[in-house]
Amino acid sequence: MRNRWLSPIAVVVLAAVIALGAVFDPSGLAAPYTWTGADLLPVAGLWQVAAPAVYVPLLLAGVGVLAWAVARGRTPLRTALLVWGAVVWSAMAAKLLMSLAMTSDDVVYLMWSTGFTGVKAAVFGLPVAAAAWLTQLLHRRLVPPPPASASTASEAGPAAAPGTVLPRSSAAGWAAAGVSVVLAASVGGGWWGGSPVGYAIGDSPLAPAPEAGPLGCLAAVTLLGVLTWASNRRLSATTSPPAVVAGLSALAAAAMLGLVEVAVGIPGDLAGGDLFWAPAIMLRLAPALSFGALLALATAVLVALLPAARPARRGSVLAAPIPMAVVVAAAALALPLLPSGTTTAQPPRTKGLTLSADRRIIDADGNEVLLRGVNVNQLEDYFQKRPDKAVTRPLTEADFAGMEQMGFNVIRLALSWSALEPRPGHYDPAYLAKISWAVGTAGRHGLRTVIDMHQDAWGKGVDAAPGTTCPNGSPMHGWDGAPTWADRFDGAPRCEFTGRDISPAVARAFTNFYQDRDGIQTRLVAAWGMLAERFANEPMVAGYDLLNEPGFGEAPPITSGVLLGRYYDRAIKAIRAGERRGFPHLVFFEPSVLWSGLGFEVPVPKDFTDDRLLVFAPHLYNESITIDQGTGLTVTSIERGFELASRAAEYYGAGLWSGEWGWFGDPAAAPIARYTDQEDRHRIGGAFWVWKQSCGDAHADAESKTGGNLMIEDCVTGKDLPPPAEYVAELSRPFPRSAPGRLTGLTSDRASLTARGEGSGCGLDVWFPGDARPVVRGTGLSGVAVRRAPGGWRVTGCTSGVYSLTADV
Repeated sequence: MRNRWLSPIAVVVLAAVIALGAVFDPSGLAAPYTWTGADLLPVAGLWQVAAPAVYVPLLLAGVGVLAWAVARGRTPLRTALLVWGAVVWSAMAAKLLMSLAMTSDDVVYLMWSTGFTGVKAAVFGLPVAAAAWLTQLLHRRLVPPPPASASTASEAGPAAAPGTVLPRSSAAGWAAAGVSVVLAASVGGGWWGGSPVGYAIGDSPLAPAPEAGPLGCLAAVTLLGVLTWASNRRLSATTSPPAVVAGLSALAAAAMLGLVEVAVGIPGDLAGGDLFWAPAIMLRLAPALSFGALLALATAVLVALLPAARPARRGSVLAAPIPMAVVVAAAALALPLLPSGTTTAQPPRTKGLTLSADRRIIDADGNEVLLRGVNVNQLEDYFQKRPDKAVTRPLTEADFAGMEQMGFNVIRLALSWSALEPRPGHYDPAYLAKISWAVGTAGRHGLRTVIDMHQDAWGKGVDAAPGTTCPNGSPMHGWDGAPTWADRFDGAPRCEFTGRDISPAVARAFTNFYQDRDGIQTRLVAAWGMLAERFANEPMVAGYDLLNEPGFGEAPPITSGVLLGRYYDRAIKAIRAGERRGFPHLVFFEPSVLWSGLGFEVPVPKDFTDDRLLVFAPHLYNESITIDQGTGLTVTSIERGFELASRAAEYYGAGLWSGEWGWFGDPAAAPIARYTDQEDRHRIGGAFWVWKQSCGDAHADAESKTGGNLMIEDCVTGKDLPPPAEYVAELSRPFPRSAPGRLTGLTSDRASLTARGEGSGCGLDVWFPGDARPVVRGTGLSGVAVRRAPGGWRVTGCTSGVYSLTADV
């Protein structure tokens, strides 16, 4: 007898969970539903109301229908498990349809990303499953079972003579296992191996992907088939529809395969000495669950089409052990269907910096170039937090001379869109002149420039009105970035929820930007085209950083993945169009701000652009200002951060550069030497944050006695204070500014350097700090010269074949 209360109770409990999550987590990062408090009207497009109009109704309807379908079972635990699976599958299906309402770009990525919703649903579905268990238990005790019938006897009785008719669920189990094997072997490679978080979890030895090797792949595909069959056998001992049970069994099997991968990966995750194993569980389960949702749909459809009049017979091919051998054989035969790795096209040659075939930053002569320097924020248009203090410190030639004396060869020049384009379509000529002056002056001091479109927490407009109260968090002050004419907050509260970037107003503003509401994104894209045209022939411009720490929007990873990638592609196309009369420059692209806060992220799709001059530029703030440091724990260590960033760059076929790092706090206790050791180990560069910061900067506290991170300002007198000696020593350490061919090894400290490489040419250029002339030794070197330079020494020469260089004092 059907339990008529199961479905409505499941729906009511789920609705309560959704409401509570929306109240206590307005960010939606952990809650099942993001409710920012923004106005629903006027509606600019379906994407604006996709969550309340598509996701929530479909989630509740899906759970209601599936709970009704399984309500005939008499076993509380089995029913609860089926309802739990119904919540997980319905959440992923609803999220996919919501995603399609927001964008039709990259449907495969959208399908894959539903796995994160599945992980959350597995958690918030527990109260629903518990309610289902209790409801079914009460129903079984209060409602007597119906008289036994032939059908119920068939469901319950496993013993039957050969040739007798078996329940349709037996055939459903084998059908489900077959679907699992075929889909895993045919599309599993792309699902696991091509996963946007594959960089974070590495190559699993047990996964339906080429990276696992033939045996690991075969074992995973076979295990998935076995688990699907076993799950169906366990869950089908009910009178629930076989198609529903078979689909949820496939989902359960994929989840169990994900748990097996978690267990296999735990030893490696623990090896880093941090707590990365915790988020790694989610990162391993998400692809498995999204794949399980696909399996569930395909399996349910196939089983629904099985002829009801032709159930399996005991002793037939569907009921004998032989099908399991068929499953294994099918897995082996289907392995060639797994997608193979893609090849990356050779980046174009250019008069400026470009990339080698193996993704290293090189110059026009093929010398490897390490870009090491500092961020410059003195052209930014910050919100004035302290009315008695300037928001920035003047940028003068003395600043560039000081950077040269520390051995830097690059600056990341932060611009503000609000100062660049104060009115739509109007570019401020005075501000453009400042940018050109900075690029030219930096170049005269041997500094290349990465032009960075900077923003923090959207812009000045997020400043909360006086008297604003925030049930969750605290009122915001303004920041920097977008001009106020681009603000589209739609009434969302200007409140910080655990941080400036986790704010309803910021999330709504970025969602509107990613959707190009009122053409605001188009305006920034056009600004990039204008800047690219201006510097099209400038070799000292290293490249363009498309957007600093992009906000994650209201529906990550749709907004922070697919839609952010779409903006990047538009901006790159505009830049290339602007460079038509010059030469192409590198493009630096970042993951969303979540990477800066977590040390990892679900990044933009792999194929977001077909451009090849790409440099992945995350901000490596591990053990600095990542969220975990506020708890006293380390989830992603410095070493882990470099490894994740390196694998992510490889995933994109891009170069790697750390756009920001630093903010370690007390210089005496800062782990800066561990950071610079990793920088040498991975042979990359980066930009320290920041050269000079004013006491009136939006980052500074009102009670701060000093401002800045490197060049310090006395907030009382306004005078410069000596920079921290610990920072200066590490930032000024020796390094090869350029090296012929490719570097194969690099170690350095404050007074010595050892570099190894292979290649021939005369582009060797090594920086060495201090007054003492370095002693240079090596192999494969010729024409070595040591000459005085501002703040230190420059070692130049030629190399031939395999070479090594050691310099010390």
